[in-house]
Amino acid sequence: MIDKIKELRKVLPIPIGEAKQLLMENKGDVEKCIYLFKAKSLNEIQDITGCDEKMANEYYEIEKYDFNRTVSAIREAIYDRNYKPINGVTKERVSLIYQWLRIIETDDFGRSLDFNYLNTVIDIMLLIPSLIDTANTIRKAKDAKDIIFDGYSDSSSLDEFVRRHKRLDDNEEFQEADKIINLRITIIKEELMRHVRNL
Repeated sequence: MIDKIKELRKVLPIPIGEAKQLLMENKGDVEKCIYLFKAKSLNEIQDITGCDEKMANEYYEIEKYDFNRTVSAIREAIYDRNYKPINGVTKERVSLIYQWLRIIETDDFGRSLDFNYLNTVIDIMLLIPSLIDTANTIRKAKDAKDIIFDGYSDSSSLDEFVRRHKRLDDNEEFQEADKIINLRITIIKEELMRHVRNL
């Protein structure tokens, strides 16, 4: 049984327990297990993505029968096939969002609110339907910071700087945005990449 499990798992990237169960259900016939598993997976892939059998089969083979990667690759291919350019979303403008994201990754979200082109970043995000909520969250945090730092200048004392930053750190809009944006960085990048590769 162990040799058959190994043989089955060389073809299908499935857990040992699932391989064992498949072999038991099919009287140890490895080829039958592979055939039935692939057929079931292809049906599920088509149901989830809405693609046809040919596309499901092609991508399933390319992704070496990894179900999740196949679904992801097909969704991206369908997205690209049906992509409609958004007026105002260009590679150059999207690069500003990447610059802003780098500030978050190297410094922090609070520092990113001082980015010179933040209003442009927000405006671009508002053009992309899946990023509208994110843009509005950033706008609220920026508005909160602008109010808290109104009248502040570089000549102000260090104590004043610390006091205002403490107020910002305690601000609900800022706290919420800081948490949400840090959790969404990967999602934002993935969405931007979809546009960049189609522009």
